[in-house]
Amino acid sequence: MMKSSQRAWDLAMVLIANGKIPFDPANLSGSVKILARHLEALETALREEEILAETSLAENLSQRRLQKQVGRSRALVGVD
Repeated sequence: MMKSSQRAWDLAMVLIANGKIPFDPANLSGSVKILARHLEALETALREEEILAETSLAENLSQRRLQKQVGRSRALVGVD
């Protein structure tokens, strides 16, 4: 999986190319500041997305394990 910072950079370049993030070569200092803010926000959002995905996956796996254990317990006891 691509790192959050690389994904953020790639997304920022696409957003600049589409005119969604302003970038003025005549005002590099201002443009770089704007880009830095957008990169920070994108990286944060991507990290949060990864954390949520990992948490959701872990919860899903835990739920499946619990369901299997309950199923096994019922089978041992003879409950349908």
